[in-house]
Amino acid sequence: MKVVVTGASGRIGRAVLAELREAGGCEVWAADRTLPPPNTAQRALYVDLTDPGAVYATLAGADAVIHLGAYPNIAHHPGEHVFVNNTAACANVAAACAAFGIERVVYTSSITVYNLAHQARHGGITRLPADESIGHHPSNFYALSKWVGEEIFTLAAQQHGLHVASLRPSLVVGPDEYDVRGRPRTDRNASANLWSYVDSRDVAQMARLALEHLDALGPGNHPFNAGAADALAEAPLAKIIPRFIPELAGLAQDLTGTRPAFGIEKAQRLLGYTPRYSWRTIRGRA
Repeated sequence: MKVVVTGASGRIGRAVLAELREAGGCEVWAADRTLPPPNTAQRALYVDLTDPGAVYATLAGADAVIHLGAYPNIAHHPGEHVFVNNTAACANVAAACAAFGIERVVYTSSITVYNLAHQARHGGITRLPADESIGHHPSNFYALSKWVGEEIFTLAAQQHGLHVASLRPSLVVGPDEYDVRGRPRTDRNASANLWSYVDSRDVAQMARLALEHLDALGPGNHPFNAGAADALAEAPLAKIIPRFIPELAGLAQDLTGTRPAFGIEKAQRLLGYTPRYSWRTIRGRA
């Protein structure tokens, strides 16, 4: 099987290339605007994902796509530019897959499509950990681009029979982003980041498992939360969340111990996903 990985040089992309190489059984084409690490793919392809012709040329002859290529936030580009870039990339990938009969697609969305704070204040959450059944209320152009990307692939699945898995990662931490305490070396210190996170290598594991299970999942767009088995907070979220979102005080009482705010049970049940990395076990080894 020939698998195209877009955004192959990014934090998650590099982990996906390593995961697929270790698993074996497929020919990997790394597609990005920068070269991936040496010896991580059979082919390295330069592509601007906003250029339809370039995307068609990149996907010609492929059997599956893991679509990661996107601006990862609005920190370095204007929000409207992030939205246009990310949604255009999804539209071009979906159209090329439909044209070439590429039925298997793994798309990386984001946990930010939920916006728990807003939904809690408007009665949109009935339980914690939050699962994939809750609604969506993106709060910025990045989150909106990820949600529109899911809708693009849903449309392609409905019209062309694509089998799509939309992964929704929490705060993604690369293996080189932990300090000696195991804490991620990032400047993303918002309180919500304490609620859920995921190592990039576990996102890669889920991407591989999703690719392997797409035939069994069947046509359609299937969303999966992608997170670690624990929260990034040291104290139980049952004590932390009510300080920031009082409306969730009752539901948060179930988040005892190290339990995160976003559930991963669906991925565990349908994909066989088991998180392998925790900041608690990485502590002191970074």
